[in-house]
Amino acid sequence: MGRAQGLGWAIMKFRDLFHGWKDVREYAAGDVIFAEGEPADVLYVILSGEVEVTLRGESLAVDAAGGMIGETALLGSEARSGTATARTEVKLARLDREQLQELMRSNPDFALHVMSGLAKRLRAVDTYIGAHLGRKSRRKH
Repeated sequence: MGRAQGLGWAIMKFRDLFHGWKDVREYAAGDVIFAEGEPADVLYVILSGEVEVTLRGESLAVDAAGGMIGETALLGSEARSGTATARTEVKLARLDREQLQELMRSNPDFALHVMSGLAKRLRAVDTYIGAHLGRKSRRKH
């Protein structure tokens, strides 16, 4: 199965998994979903639309249907490390820690998707840090 075909399959599975989910939020393009420094108590799964995640005002990632935002809530973080803004109209399934743990226990594919999302975000933050440390070291010389 090719990457594009696999992504389509994953999005369809998520639509099924979150069909009828009770806590779905909708945001218009430009709306801030959460901001850096706010409590990190929930995770969002993107059901439709695009969300941009920024760190200190710089773009870190753009996520679309099937993606997740706010996954640092998984790690027991007390505050959001970044800001999430709707780039288009978006629909998001909102999960608290308890719901997330139950979904991960009952759906191993979802658990793997969560881990994959965390790895993706970690790589993006690593790139961000590398770029900023590189700037600082170049300024010193």
